[in-house]
Amino acid sequence: MNPNKASNKGIKLIKKSNDLIEARYKFDIWETRIFTNVLSMIARGDEDFRVYRIYLRDIIKGFDLNNGNAYDLLRDASNSLMDKKFYLDYEAEGADRKKVYHIIRSVDYMTVLKDEQKRTLNEYIDVSIDPDMKPLLLHLKEQFTTYDVRNIIRFKSSYAVRIYEHLKQYENIGHRSIEVDYLKRIFEIDDEYPLFANFFQKVIEPAYRDINEYTDLCITTMEKIKDGKRVTGLYFEFHKKIGHNFDKNKKSTKKNTKKETLTLFDASLEVASKEADTTDIDALFMAFQGRVVGEFGVTPTSFMAVLGGKTAAQIELAIRITEEARRKGDVSNVAGFFMQALRQGFTDQKEQKKAVLKEKALEKAQKIVEAERLNVAINDRIRILVANDSSITDAAMQAALQTKTGQLRLRKLNITSPTIEDFRSDAVLRDLIKNAIITAHRGEFDDILPH
Repeated sequence: MNPNKASNKGIKLIKKSNDLIEARYKFDIWETRIFTNVLSMIARGDEDFRVYRIYLRDIIKGFDLNNGNAYDLLRDASNSLMDKKFYLDYEAEGADRKKVYHIIRSVDYMTVLKDEQKRTLNEYIDVSIDPDMKPLLLHLKEQFTTYDVRNIIRFKSSYAVRIYEHLKQYENIGHRSIEVDYLKRIFEIDDEYPLFANFFQKVIEPAYRDINEYTDLCITTMEKIKDGKRVTGLYFEFHKKIGHNFDKNKKSTKKNTKKETLTLFDASLEVASKEADTTDIDALFMAFQGRVVGEFGVTPTSFMAVLGGKTAAQIELAIRITEEARRKGDVSNVAGFFMQALRQGFTDQKEQKKAVLKEKALEKAQKIVEAERLNVAINDRIRILVANDSSITDAAMQAALQTKTGQLRLRKLNITSPTIEDFRSDAVLRDLIKNAIITAHRGEFDDILPH
């Protein structure tokens, strides 16, 4: 079998350093297809990069493309990749630093061929990866992510690919919080979509839909994390699908008579049992959009999507239950609660209480995730500080010994002459050292500690 051949048959794995996944760069979907195809050609045992020959007909077939300009777009994408760079932010020696990688070293592609048939059969691109990229793609033994290219072949957006990769990193954990500003920064769209609603509609919603429909992951929860009224992040819960069949990703030649509806705060894509009456849906949307979209904050796209098969009475009931829950102060995410009430057909206070408990459990989980993230960030910052100045640890030990908690803890452990190992092996003493370092060097933690 030709190793360069892209198809939907057989596993085609790519392996990326997590640093590369979290790097800052901006690809369009055509550049993503070229680069992904190159990565799928890197073998596990490769000691070095080689020249990777990509036949454009194989990409067109493998990604199921029917664009008449696909050859020209792929050729243009290979050329534009020459100008693209990865930016990796890191800290060293007490300073913020940035490393810039030039991704592609060279490309060789066809410019003119009069015989159209020969072009279709023989047109290819030879791509060479810059040698500096080796630590990000070769000999990866830790801090990397692997996935099958077939998961992303039907994506229409490079943003969807990158969000999928970020969730895939946490596949064994099953949940992840991602800051909005972080996503905009690594996508290099800091100045685009100043309104979160536009960012959500153009970037997040399409990615959510594609991931749930085409990949081996199922997002069961996607909630907005807020600081006051401002949305600062997104919380995802997800799991690996059992018995996922990639053949389902192929386009069907039969007319689809079912309508797919997107549910933003539940498992995945649902399929209506019968074709919805578009006129009725439009009428329901116009009748209730003021209260649902205007007051509850439900996005127009998600409200429209859930209206199939619903009646005005069902929507009115969901509105009343949501308003009652909001009046009692039982819910913070009004939009998500309304979507659950309408989708699941809440009819009484008992069901409402169940939903409230579920939301509170979610809020608790979000706080746990944020606490874990903060703890990791603090530990990383402390490691950098003490690596540059060992006296910091000694001073923190002495400060911890002066506290009443420290003295009581040592007495309980029957330790008279504590060593650094005593502090490392006991959680209470370890936290005392951490607090002492943070207190003595507060300025070093201002960017990660809550204000």
